[in-house]
Amino acid sequence: MAMETKGPIPKLLSVILLVGMIFLALCVALLAFVCLMMAFPNGLRDQIFAGVDAAKPMVSPQNMALVCLGMLVIAGAWFFVLKSLRRVVSTVIAGDPFVPQNISRLRRIWVIIALAEIFRMFIHWLARVNATGASETDFRLETWFLVFVVAALAEAFRYGAELRRDQELTI
Repeated sequence: MAMETKGPIPKLLSVILLVGMIFLALCVALLAFVCLMMAFPNGLRDQIFAGVDAAKPMVSPQNMALVCLGMLVIAGAWFFVLKSLRRVVSTVIAGDPFVPQNISRLRRIWVIIALAEIFRMFIHWLARVNATGASETDFRLETWFLVFVVAALAEAFRYGAELRRDQELTI
């Protein structure tokens, strides 16, 4: 009972998500390079930190490598979120969004976002402790709001799939 969507919005959204995935893939590659450069002594790292006042260093190369590693993991997580979201959009384009796969995709999306945010908070706390000795956490309410919105959407899709299944069984 699927029919292709006529509107341009889902197709445009699919292109935007693809561009976002390409951008994140490039960011992952760049972050991996910077992380390796900061983790091991080399000439480029020495040149970058040559201008930093040794008496008052703002950040150490090891701390920079830790932050880059954290950003690398988070960018990878967001890449998989965009990939799953693009698959959801492809079912919307096909005219059949209430498929069981979308329910698991949306659940995976909110779990990945929640885990990435917990990891980001931990890396931020660890970097702050290493740099200043202060133990502060960086709680972002808007990210947790997004997690709850996507979780609610997953449940709405589950309910929609149940209604569709019931309708198909009705004579």
